[in-house]
Amino acid sequence: MNMSIRPTLAAIAALFVFLVALPAASADTACHLRIVWTELPPYQTVGADGKPSGIDIELVTEASRRMPCAIDWEFAPRPRALLLVQEGKADAVVGVGRTVEREAFGIFSQPIREGRNVLIVRKGYAAKFPYQNLTALAASPFRLGVVSGSRYSQEFEDLTRSGALADNIIPVQNGESAMAMLMRDRIDGFIDGYRIALNRAAQLGLADDIDVHPMFVNEHKAFALFSQAANIDPAIITRFNAVIMGMEADGTITRIISNYGS
Repeated sequence: MNMSIRPTLAAIAALFVFLVALPAASADTACHLRIVWTELPPYQTVGADGKPSGIDIELVTEASRRMPCAIDWEFAPRPRALLLVQEGKADAVVGVGRTVEREAFGIFSQPIREGRNVLIVRKGYAAKFPYQNLTALAASPFRLGVVSGSRYSQEFEDLTRSGALADNIIPVQNGESAMAMLMRDRIDGFIDGYRIALNRAAQLGLADDIDVHPMFVNEHKAFALFSQAANIDPAIITRFNAVIMGMEADGTITRIISNYGS
């Protein structure tokens, strides 16, 4: 088992901002957007050329090309990214889930992709925890690693709000620290995005040391969230949505996602 936990790209990227301008939009569109991204491979990461890359980046880049619209990509950790959008200091953040709290300060696009959250446990331990859902898990002594502020599913929110998960939750700083704590038997499992968890395990050399628990957590859609405070021309958001729907219809979204594996 390889237990070396290398510094993440996010830690490096947090020291500076990436600004990657796409070709200028035509004069009649007057479209220019500042979009925030976060280190969440394979959806959002730093490419070999030092520029933002990943599924979400490719999807929005293609949408901006079709609109057309110039994009400035700016890096920020997710809490900071949402704050920038809330304050109107960025026009949008990409790859976020829909919540009532975010609807108060943002305008959600059409879904740009689908995803699912799963429970990650140590290799061979899934049978030890025969839970069908989070409600059953909450009634057990299972130690669940949870990143502060995360919203994994409606069931998770309901159980958290009622206090049913209070004895189960163990705070973790991020997904990488959750993986490290799992390997050290400090937690029994943690919830994460399916692709994100498998990608992280592979990067850490732990792909053979984890299992995806068969328990259903949730399936969800990811969106671009546009800032209300930034006073974006509604026609730009309408055009973005139309392009995303066209990319879904012509198979572009499926093709881009498939380039990153099953």
